[in-house]
Amino acid sequence: MTTPYPKGHLLSVQFPLYHHVGISDGCGQVFENSRARSGRGLVSLQDFSDDKDIIDHGFLPGSLPAENIVENAEQLIADKKRYHLLKNNCEHFVHEVCGVKVSSPQLRRALVLIATLLVNKYTSGRLRSALFWSIASQLSHLNEASLSWWKHAIFTSTGFWLVLLTNRNQDVDDENT
Repeated sequence: MTTPYPKGHLLSVQFPLYHHVGISDGCGQVFENSRARSGRGLVSLQDFSDDKDIIDHGFLPGSLPAENIVENAEQLIADKKRYHLLKNNCEHFVHEVCGVKVSSPQLRRALVLIATLLVNKYTSGRLRSALFWSIASQLSHLNEASLSWWKHAIFTSTGFWLVLLTNRNQDVDDENT
């Protein structure tokens, strides 16, 4: 028998390139927004987990009370809004349900990483340095709760290390140019 997670708790499942997140209903099911199921819905823990370990993160910092979270989730799944990676993904849904600023930290990190890789490949010199600092400033927009939540991903990302290493050696490269 599966033990239900507390009502309103943020749950996640780790996939190779991302975390899938949802909200516990307190009765053994999860409110989610999933590409696999074409949008918002209430699913079993087994369907949510896809046979992977579920991580219980408790309440999202700044969340509404549990009862309000579940009410919001029930209202939002009723509108059958379809999943969209950039505008309506699982993180957007969870943030909206919990009553916090709607955002997708994973999407932001992925875009920062892509931008970093493109800048590294197609620029050099001072332009590269300026663009890297611009990209790095995007990391500062993550609030403290998001930073603790996602710090393992940020500090292990290739983009973060490229910014540090490239800027440290930039003055030597500029003198040789």
